[in-house]
Amino acid sequence: MLAAFLLVVGVFLGVLIATATYATELERIAAFLRGHDLHSNARVTVCAHAPGIAALIDAVNNALDRSTLERVDDLREREGFQRDLAALSHDIRTPLAGARGYLQLAAEEADPEARNHQLGAAIGRIDSTTSLLDALFAYTRSADPDLSLEHDAVTLLPLAERALLAQYPAFEEHGWEPHLECTDYALAAWADAGALDRIMGNLLVNTLRYGSAAPKVRISPESADRVRITVENPVAKPEALDTGRLFDRFYQADSARGTAGSGLGLAVCKNLAEAMGATIEAHLAGDVLAIDLVLPRVPEQASHGGRS
Repeated sequence: MLAAFLLVVGVFLGVLIATATYATELERIAAFLRGHDLHSNARVTVCAHAPGIAALIDAVNNALDRSTLERVDDLREREGFQRDLAALSHDIRTPLAGARGYLQLAAEEADPEARNHQLGAAIGRIDSTTSLLDALFAYTRSADPDLSLEHDAVTLLPLAERALLAQYPAFEEHGWEPHLECTDYALAAWADAGALDRIMGNLLVNTLRYGSAAPKVRISPESADRVRITVENPVAKPEALDTGRLFDRFYQADSARGTAGSGLGLAVCKNLAEAMGATIEAHLAGDVLAIDLVLPRVPEQASHGGRS
């Protein structure tokens, strides 16, 4: 009888001690979290090895680690955005300063022919600024999380032909003859026609701006439910390209800096592609840069009509 009583008392005391230990540890963890500085690397330590406490502390520390990583990523993003804004400000000011200089010269020029030349140069600088602002506006729209796109069946061959024809004067100026290859003339994607037009236009402008020879455009089935558009052409300095950053906002290869490009065209392509449920990737094979756009094919129930 005495032994049983002592056993009950021992169990009771053990429960009290365990409860006190848990309460002490939980209060210590709570106090740490209440006073924790978000910018501190301090973590919760284990003081009592009660069952479950170590796992709880690991979970708390893992959450703090994730919060720290997110804070660091946000800081890097803000710093990158500030650098981008500084670069954009410079890119806008430079042609405007040039335009102002030409206008001042034109105002003081007595010779009509020279004055017309200076006015033409000023207009060219203003056009350059306008193009940059248009690209920035297009990027801002494409990056809008509330961007609403209207999906429809879009026949790809006519779309690619229109995009190539729109750039025909520029290709002719380069002495280039683009090549278009399509294995199925009726091949269609489930996409927003306007967004796809913008992507194709930007990809072709990219080939003109940074390529060294005429581009090839290939349209082909990727799988039963996907279709692929590939735009490729040789580039003069493939070693200067970082394909992992090609779709980043304001990215320009070292060899392209100082050109008329904004570094936003491919970023717009990526944003619009993702908004349509598509993927877009770049890869180098020797000196040939290929950009692959993989789009959803038309769902069976929507395949009766299509836009071209």
